Amino acid sequence: MKAAAQALLRTAQAMIVQAAGDESQYQQWVLQLASHDVQVQVPAIWALQYAGVTVIPTLVAGLSHAHARIRRNCVDIIDHGGYGGDVRCVNGLIRLLCDPIAHIRRAAWHTLGCERCRQSTLCVYPSPALDHAALLLEYGVTDPNPALRQQLRAELQVYADDPRVMAFWQQELM
Repeated sequence: MKAAAQALLRTAQAMIVQAAGDESQYQQWVLQLASHDVQVQVPAIWALQYAGVTVIPTLVAGLSHAHARIRRNCVDIIDHGGYGGDVRCVNGLIRLLCDPIAHIRRAAWHTLGCERCRQSTLCVYPSPALDHAALLLEYGVTDPNPALRQQLRAELQVYADDPRVMAFWQQELM
């Protein structure tokens, strides 16, 4: 198993060297994210994750792709690559809070809120601090998935002292 993983990593490293900043190669890798074949998908994931900030525009474009597997993998690559604090990624992730698929919305919420996943040194265009309470009130409390909506409503407790959150809970009790 370890040898197989190392072979996939070597493939990803070779892909990065071969691409040498060629955006068309990045776009091809994004399309490979839809593959069910791990020999295709995993090197593409790792190549996109480790290729550097030049892949950010391609990943952001992938957030809008019609294929759900591509959208989800782009979210995860942004998260694991440390790009979640880049304003270009943040804007794309916020749009995914309305994605029709719950697990993609959940992944977007995680990436937007995960401080340990952000590496500010990787952010060419750092995002200003997000107003998580406002995002939860605008998108989270009305999420169409009951389990995700319950989770996001519970997260509002972190902002219990925020007047907007207090007003929301008061309105809910009426």
